[in-house]
Amino acid sequence: MLSKYFQSNKQLIVLEIANNHQGDLEHGLKIIKLFSEINNKYINDFNFAFKFQYRDLETFIHKDYKNSDIKYVRRFLDTQLNDKEWGSLIDAVKDAGFYTMCTPFDEASVNKVVQDNFDILKIASASIDDWPLIEKIGDSNKKEIIASIGGASMEKVKRFFSYMNNKGKDIALNYCVSLYPTNQDKLNISYVKELKRTFPDIPIGFSTHENGSVDNTAGLALAAGAVIFEKHVALENNNKNYTINDYSVDTKQYENWICNLLESKAILGSVENRNFNLNLELDALRDLKRGIFVDKDLSKNKLDNKDVYFAIPSKQNQLLSNDLSKFNGIELKSDIKVDQPVLYDQVNISNTRPEVEKIRDFIRDELRQYNISIPQSIDLEISHHYGIEKFHEFGTCMLTLVNKDYCKKILYQYPNQKHPEHFHKIKEETFILLEGSLDVYLENDKHRLKKGDILTIERGVKHSFESTTGAIFEEISTEHLSDDSYYTDDSINNNANRKSKIMLFNN
Repeated sequence: MLSKYFQSNKQLIVLEIANNHQGDLEHGLKIIKLFSEINNKYINDFNFAFKFQYRDLETFIHKDYKNSDIKYVRRFLDTQLNDKEWGSLIDAVKDAGFYTMCTPFDEASVNKVVQDNFDILKIASASIDDWPLIEKIGDSNKKEIIASIGGASMEKVKRFFSYMNNKGKDIALNYCVSLYPTNQDKLNISYVKELKRTFPDIPIGFSTHENGSVDNTAGLALAAGAVIFEKHVALENNNKNYTINDYSVDTKQYENWICNLLESKAILGSVENRNFNLNLELDALRDLKRGIFVDKDLSKNKLDNKDVYFAIPSKQNQLLSNDLSKFNGIELKSDIKVDQPVLYDQVNISNTRPEVEKIRDFIRDELRQYNISIPQSIDLEISHHYGIEKFHEFGTCMLTLVNKDYCKKILYQYPNQKHPEHFHKIKEETFILLEGSLDVYLENDKHRLKKGDILTIERGVKHSFESTTGAIFEEISTEHLSDDSYYTDDSINNNANRKSKIMLFNN
């Protein structure tokens, strides 16, 4: 699985050697040695792979062009390595403790990638729609695949992904720009976000081709969501006339680039780091938070909003304004004089929030069990008409998906739970039962709904509902207004805290 090349907050850096070994084993080994020394400084922050390219030159280049001066033909022919030399380079990467990766450019080379047991197979931008090659890779036993998408439309990328996904491959996509080198105004790194939006369940990377002097692009790609970073690496050798092309980096440029990426990583941080900082932030903010003071002499009793006021400065052990929540029941254990602070050791606090969270977790699991998809940002509205302690007897749960001139909700009724009698003056609604069974009472008429049944409730009609088995149903209606529910029992109408809201998804 590709996931084994990623730990939490530890991205994968790929060093692309390509033909920069110059067909010279000694030079290739030197590249691996010197760049590995840099990698070892950052081994706690990143994973690393060295990448090569395979071409079966006997078939890849047409026989009539073997003596051609065409730039790429000449480059490939002049940098050939034999099997023994390839084996030495691969062993050098493994001995250094890094992953191996290779791009095959033809069907014969796919066989060689499999034979040489590379950790990851890479597909080049030029090959993403080379279907004879793609099908060869799809039929191979290489499961972990990273593909660059330079020059490919989203339609081509989706077609490629669909094919590989159906083949059971473990895929990552690298955004890149196939211009060598890439000017900064052509990078469009924000496209990483579009790939993440379109393919939310796979890793997205960034393969760079900008000039070696540009060292801030990886950090920007990281901010956009990239977790793979591919960089072309090379070394000069004046004695052998080996030069570095415009889109590769030497050791100094590479270290500047990786230092910039590491600094960006520290600045961006993580959810875990942010959560770790919360207590420090809360301590820093405490002096700015208002403390709770009583505005008259109080004896042991339930603390009510009308009996207190809020002001600064607060004492270290004093209740703060945020403690006075509808989820907190606060009982005084001792008498408190007017204008005195309310301290934690003077009260008992009962919190109903955990019960709300249990209900949220249960509803979320039930919806997943029945494959009912809900947008991530939706609030779960929990109705507890006679208090949270009686929720499992009287109540319901609802998710409002749309509320405009029309409204769509998903409702969940627990087994043996009742929703008390009420009516709407403005709203007309239709129930569609998705799972379970539901008894709906319209005035004196009882309607038992089974899966797939539909029932419309006109304006002004008193209705209640309950389920012995549990039920999931849709409500399609005209616009829902918060003040358009009138309960027969006035104690419900007068209960301002009969609803709790919590996000259905908390991560």
